[in-house]
Amino acid sequence: MSDADALLLTAEGPVDMAAALATVRAHAIDGLHRLEAGTGTLTRRLTVAGDSFPITLHFVPDGVALRVETRDEGVRSVVAARVRRWFDLDTPIEPIDALLGRDPLFAERVRARPGVRLTRFASPFEAAVLIVLGQQVSLAAGRVFAGRLIAAHGIRPKGEETVGDETMGALRDLPAPAVLAAVPVDELREQVGLTRGRARTLHEVAALFAEAGIDPSTGAEPLPPREALHALHGVGPWTLDCLAIRAGEDRDAFPATDAVLRRALAAEPRERSAAPSAERWSPYRSYATARLWAATS
Repeated sequence: MSDADALLLTAEGPVDMAAALATVRAHAIDGLHRLEAGTGTLTRRLTVAGDSFPITLHFVPDGVALRVETRDEGVRSVVAARVRRWFDLDTPIEPIDALLGRDPLFAERVRARPGVRLTRFASPFEAAVLIVLGQQVSLAAGRVFAGRLIAAHGIRPKGEETVGDETMGALRDLPAPAVLAAVPVDELREQVGLTRGRARTLHEVAALFAEAGIDPSTGAEPLPPREALHALHGVGPWTLDCLAIRAGEDRDAFPATDAVLRRALAAEPRERSAAPSAERWSPYRSYATARLWAATS
């Protein structure tokens, strides 16, 4: 497929794609993503209607150049919509920047870097799985756990496919929720290296998505209700708020106990505590969080 077949997905209004790329880089998983150092190019697979398709994203100043390895226009349209949501390209960002820019903490940052948007995961189910694997551990440890999960249960391609000169066969997509939910808890624990409690949480998350009939291959299915997620073993406020930002539509979530967020605020002389500060950023606390996370990338 030639470069002429690439789809240019531009943002509505200003966009800081450097912040988006930094977030992708911080969460890139061996076996799920291939991120080329220095080029801003991400390669992975996405499952659409049961088939796994290679995609390549190149981050450009005003959005994303997307290549999908298929001529099927229906698949290309679904993938384009998923990528637009993934990088929050359709949000009118100017009112959000205007509100945050009135705050002394953000005023200079908004002037220097307008358009810092939410960078979600490729699907709500992917977000739930990877956030659970990152509970109470470093980003690096969470990536190791995710890599092991992909190696054990990721969707294999049906044959060797290539993107240019790059072999795609080593990359896989996440299994469907029902497939992951069928794996016994102790088997997940051993394969991924999790505590039994964390393996139980992962199992219950997969079962909830499966029971709700949520299809990750659309990328647009909503998260299960917050109360249903909260009822699961090991899912507390931090997980719920991170999911609201990384997978949902909540513009006003704020994971006040997040370690990276607290370090970012502690570095600011004006800030004493994360929770009181956040109230003045409502109703856009999710975007304030994204800016604070971006500042530490």
